[in-house]
Amino acid sequence: MYPHGPTGDYRLLLYLKADAQSSTYVFTLGSGLPPRHIRGPDAKELELINSRGSLLFHGSLHWHADNLIMVFDTTAESFRQMHSPIVSGHVIAGLFEMGDMLAMFSLNDEETIVDIWVMRDYQGQVWASKGWVEFPIQELMVQSEDLGSCWEVEATYWDGDLLVLAKFDNGSLHQVDIAGKLVDSFRHRLLCPTPLRLKQSLVSHTFFPALEGYVVNAPPFI
Repeated sequence: MYPHGPTGDYRLLLYLKADAQSSTYVFTLGSGLPPRHIRGPDAKELELINSRGSLLFHGSLHWHADNLIMVFDTTAESFRQMHSPIVSGHVIAGLFEMGDMLAMFSLNDEETIVDIWVMRDYQGQVWASKGWVEFPIQELMVQSEDLGSCWEVEATYWDGDLLVLAKFDNGSLHQVDIAGKLVDSFRHRLLCPTPLRLKQSLVSHTFFPALEGYVVNAPPFI
């Protein structure tokens, strides 16, 4: 789901696969009109889109996979590709927003260091290394000897600080700052990091109160 700037609408980007055929559509929430077919990416590009959650940045949705970034312009409603930093020997990579720059994190093969990259020039697609975050493995193993492998990582930039969230096999979830200092830990196998982020600037949309049976204080997920 994304906001369409020229109209102020919220729209859904939909992908429908039936047998060997695939199609891409755009649906405007609350319009009452059927989804509108648009020119979509090819099969290889669709694999990139399905790899991880998207990041909305500069009015476009971004997906990262295999040293490429797929971009969906939410105004023109068209796809294109961008370059990403060429990183080898990394098992996990993803995008996030760092200030006013597009940023990328990548976890090395040893699952001990998260490299941070920022796009200094968005139009020219120029990337630069911002540094790295080294997990305090010894400190984490003191808390739990059966730490296991790191199978999920997320990075975020919050109030001027870079934070990394790492999930390990034993169900532990650890928050580490850019200096490699352990900020907090959680232990629950059902806890998982997510690339989805909510901002406090969300505003009420007129579409929702117009729905039949809408109740502002109703419990969620019903």
